[in-house]
Amino acid sequence: MSGIYIHIPFCQSFCIYCDFYSVTECSKRELYIDALEREIVRRKGDIKGVPRTIYIGGGTPSLLSPAQLERVKSLLDEHFDLSSIEEFTIEVNPDDITPEYAAVLKGLGVNRVSMGVQSFDDGNLKWMRRRHTSDQASLAYRYLREAGFDNISMDLIFGYKGYDISDEEAFAIWESDVRAMVDLHPEHISAYQMSVEPGSMLALSGKYVEPSQEFCERCYDLLVSLLESAGYLQYEISNFSLPGYFSKHNSSYWDRVPYLGLGAAAHSFDGEGRSWNPDDLGKYISGASKGWGEEYSEILSEEEMLEEKVMLGLRKRSGVSLDEAEYDQLSRNILRLEKQGLILFDPSTRTITIPRSRLFISDSIIAELFV
Repeated sequence: MSGIYIHIPFCQSFCIYCDFYSVTECSKRELYIDALEREIVRRKGDIKGVPRTIYIGGGTPSLLSPAQLERVKSLLDEHFDLSSIEEFTIEVNPDDITPEYAAVLKGLGVNRVSMGVQSFDDGNLKWMRRRHTSDQASLAYRYLREAGFDNISMDLIFGYKGYDISDEEAFAIWESDVRAMVDLHPEHISAYQMSVEPGSMLALSGKYVEPSQEFCERCYDLLVSLLESAGYLQYEISNFSLPGYFSKHNSSYWDRVPYLGLGAAAHSFDGEGRSWNPDDLGKYISGASKGWGEEYSEILSEEEMLEEKVMLGLRKRSGVSLDEAEYDQLSRNILRLEKQGLILFDPSTRTITIPRSRLFISDSIIAELFV
């Protein structure tokens, strides 16, 4: 089984923290969908097996009109076997959701909506340059429920201080954000730590001072604790769901299941190597029919595949299981890290997991496995 990812790069404005590929040239949406059709026709044979998931991400996919969304769905229906689709997700911004738009999504077969809320504090939302308010987020959630959606994911961001306030004030706002999310009780919650990414407005400003790691870890610990108390299962470092509602599409990434990525800046994986599309709207549109050459692909070495398997697998609470050869290669570091209490190891299945108490520093633990 495999998945299909479609990148919609259009945004009305840029959020202060974002480094995902996006453009504000919304007048080119029709040209973009024309190019998307050309890429689909050229690459439809690249998909491995029958797709199980579809994910439309961005950018802001909800900036597509109902007619444009219907055209994208028609292209998928025409060129792929969608008979086995279990999960069809689209990302939306709260201020784009009306009762009518929610009904369109439902009518197209979307069965999971991922909504970028980020905070319920209007001061923080304004600082982030988000387009919505807290009230709009709650209203959009209600519209999605009324349209019949029973699988809604919502995003939060933690580990930042948007203006000149103390750690305690910032922490209190974060606690309020988490409690507001729990009160709405979506099926799925993703929470990501804000980082200063090269190319983001935050980085380019040169003025932002990141809070201490101690503060960020305190925010993360509160998140895990409050969501666990509310019945959410933490199945990945940044992802929590009610029982039975984990993201099937994103889980396939961590399990290294092949997927086909379509659209500008989209990546694909076929089980042995990766390819990617240019993060340039003009180059994507002009080259969609013929492709972009070998410089946009790579074959992974055995060492790279093992590193990727462990890195992605250890994001999951269930961890990663190694074969005998893989274990032999990493055994010395596994035993060292286990002795230090940084990982758990089950010799009967050769499975490595990161304890809950160490998840916040998982990146450094994973790196230690390959020193």
